[in-house]
Amino acid sequence: MMNKDKLFFIVQPFLRNMPYKIGSLLRNSIYPFFFKKIGKNINLKGGIIFKYPSEIEIGNDVTINEDCFIVGKGGLVLGNDIMIGAGCKIVTTNHNSFTRDVPMREQGMSFEKITIGNDVWFGFNVVVLKGCTIGNGVILAAGCILTAKNIDDYTIWGGVPAKNIGIRR
Repeated sequence: MMNKDKLFFIVQPFLRNMPYKIGSLLRNSIYPFFFKKIGKNINLKGGIIFKYPSEIEIGNDVTINEDCFIVGKGGLVLGNDIMIGAGCKIVTTNHNSFTRDVPMREQGMSFEKITIGNDVWFGFNVVVLKGCTIGNGVILAAGCILTAKNIDDYTIWGGVPAKNIGIRR
């Protein structure tokens, strides 16, 4: 029997670019079968690419905008009330490069869980890399690149690499 991730790889190209409300309705009704968990009131826009959805948990009231790339291998948890801007990347994987004696393409990959709290806002083109834990009420400014960090609640991050640029009051 084919596993759910492989079946999703076949189904996703037909659903991810379906436009308008019909595309959103189909994604919202079919995708839950493939994901570890999907909550209520989810809005998945067109062009999103998911990898390893069987390891992705999505809470309630989450919007993921156009052309995002989201990898779940190793675990990905999205809390409630999250807004993810267009073009964002959330990637739980990385290529290994431990030794110079072996080409990097032959050294395999590593995976680390990403956890995103509640009421988080991703601006356009944010990149979150493996091992990040993002607290509640966090804002990630457009274009920032967040590497393995623990992000405190109600902070604002921006830049490359991302740095704390403020606190929500």
